[in-house]
Amino acid sequence: MAAGMAKNFLAHGHEVTIWNRSQDRLQSILKAGALSADSPREVSALSDIVIECVSDDEASRSVWLGKQGILEGSDKNKVLITSSSLSLEWVDELTKLCKEKGFQFLDMPLTGSRAGAENGTLRLLVGGESDTLESIRGDLGSISEKIYHFGPTGSGMRFKLILNSLIGIHMNAVGQAMSLAKKAGIDPKAFANALIDGNMGPLSPSTKLVLDSENWEDGRVNFAIELLEKDLRYAIKMTNKYSFTFDLLETTQADFKIAKDNGLGKFDVTSIKKQFE
Repeated sequence: MAAGMAKNFLAHGHEVTIWNRSQDRLQSILKAGALSADSPREVSALSDIVIECVSDDEASRSVWLGKQGILEGSDKNKVLITSSSLSLEWVDELTKLCKEKGFQFLDMPLTGSRAGAENGTLRLLVGGESDTLESIRGDLGSISEKIYHFGPTGSGMRFKLILNSLIGIHMNAVGQAMSLAKKAGIDPKAFANALIDGNMGPLSPSTKLVLDSENWEDGRVNFAIELLEKDLRYAIKMTNKYSFTFDLLETTQADFKIAKDNGLGKFDVTSIKKQFE
């Protein structure tokens, strides 16, 4: 996701400075014209807009905190953004840290998959001060086709966790339905094509992806099962925070965890259907 975003910023004339824990992943971005930094702190010091995009809370903490972290290289004139899918506990803590320092901070998780990042058509799910968002809206147009503002900092992450809960539930349900259809003697491709062609009630963008994947080549990964399972765990923690029972979410997270534990973690989320074969 971050690689596609960086390349689109470059394509729109921005100067981009990057850092990544795995240096070998930077080569294509550097060839596209990006500058390399030695630490998150250096990226922050050299940039007007700082965007962090990593896998989970632990990785995010390591990037923001410490002597080489983003916060150490920041000042009040920069806009700091997290675009990872994170827990509310960590996002709210990071919000508090930035507020105490007087830093401008937005939470801005993404939706649109790897293809959206590469094509500059992401949808940005933003929480934070309106003035801060408006000050960089034009810049964010380099990577997105639409920006949604949900309210105070942390609102974007709350929406993202609910969104990914629904995506997981839809994919889990259609995966089980496909397995039932196969056991009932219906050809999986015929089942998928009929639902897609007929635009029937259960069809949604998420279920359509699972159905379409019947015709994909093996190895295609837009969003890994292990990453969605992590998001579902964070979403369950969110339900606990608000004393809300979301039974479909809990069942879905359990199924994705089984899939991950059974060796499907690196596979695309559409492979959840394999869990029920």
